[in-house]
Amino acid sequence: MRRPIVLILLISIVISFVYTKNYNDKFYDIEDKYIQVEGIVKDAIYKEYYYEYVVGNFLIRDFNKTEKTNIGEYIRVKGTFKTSYNMMIDEFNYGMYLKSRGIDGIVNSKYIKLYKSHNIYSYIKNSKNSLEYAIEDIFRENSSFVNALILGDKSKLDINIKEAFSRAGVSHIIALSGLHIGIVIYIITLMIGRINNLVKFFTISILIFIYCIVVGFRGSMFRACIFSFIIYLAIFVQREYDGISALCFVGIILCITNPFNIYDIGVQLSFLATLSIIYFYNKIDKYIRCPLISTTISASILTIPVVYYRFNIISNVFLISNVLVVPTVGILIGLIFMGIIFYYINVNIIYLMISKIVCFIIFYIKFVVFYLSSIKYSYIEFETVSLKLVVLYYILLMTYMIYNERKTVKEQLNEVRGYN
Repeated sequence: MRRPIVLILLISIVISFVYTKNYNDKFYDIEDKYIQVEGIVKDAIYKEYYYEYVVGNFLIRDFNKTEKTNIGEYIRVKGTFKTSYNMMIDEFNYGMYLKSRGIDGIVNSKYIKLYKSHNIYSYIKNSKNSLEYAIEDIFRENSSFVNALILGDKSKLDINIKEAFSRAGVSHIIALSGLHIGIVIYIITLMIGRINNLVKFFTISILIFIYCIVVGFRGSMFRACIFSFIIYLAIFVQREYDGISALCFVGIILCITNPFNIYDIGVQLSFLATLSIIYFYNKIDKYIRCPLISTTISASILTIPVVYYRFNIISNVFLISNVLVVPTVGILIGLIFMGIIFYYINVNIIYLMISKIVCFIIFYIKFVVFYLSSIKYSYIEFETVSLKLVVLYYILLMTYMIYNERKTVKEQLNEVRGYN
């Protein structure tokens, strides 16, 4: 095999699948029992009907909305416990999703006691709050869109916007992924200029690490960070790197750290999109000769079946919408960061000018997305989906990929032996 690490990844995925399907739920005995949980609040979301906190490996839900608890504060909770393993919502395995986030169960609280404390989580929250306040003050009515784009917070984003982006095939724009990390790295590279490679490498690594801590180290962000780190490390040591091998290495780490990551839709789409671009881009661009179109088509080859199966939808205008929207995203993110920097150094006239340009670009993006998603037959919605069809698609595709790999290996051997 040309890339033994691919086999190791496949074995890791199989082991993760077997492990999760035969998982011995250690919390089964306390199902529906009244328990006490205490610890530091790692994450907090204030929803309409309840407040939600992450404490340790537990998700706390306060339907009484006792008191808003902030990230970094220490709380003691008493309530009824529900294990996350095999927790179903309609046909969606919500329990597997929670396990992929490291959540072992949900505690519906009856009693919460709050203890003030200061730790790294509170500092992260304060940093995020400061950014959210700056974004709100600079971009006003577009702040919810900017929050989704920069901080990955889609909680305040209008449901109609989410649906339009999904139907137009550009929902990846408002979901933090490798695209955003790549843009942020490019912006940092431009800002620090031509400096020593070692200094540049560590500067980029530290700033990206801080950015990921602030927005949250979710599966897709973790993949993007580690993958980018490997690429820039290869550039720094002036060594060639193999994209598929690097991606497989990241996949193995994800499987080892949490086997339930294989059920995270964000990880699935992010991993498959990256693999698809690495493998198919050159083959497609050889004929099309347009990097943006080639990237869009290649990314969709491995992701369309997952979108079809998990979201019951396929966009027919994804190519047009990506060509019209994606080029503006890099400019938009760059301007947003510039606006925030000038806001903090109190150069009012510049950040106000930038905010006008940002608002115009967002208006353009929304106009394109809403227009394309409203066209008749712009998307296909399925009442039911077929797992057999998805499996068949991937079997045929893998057959082609294996055949192509064998052909490449044979050609390389012939070159080594001196055959024509």
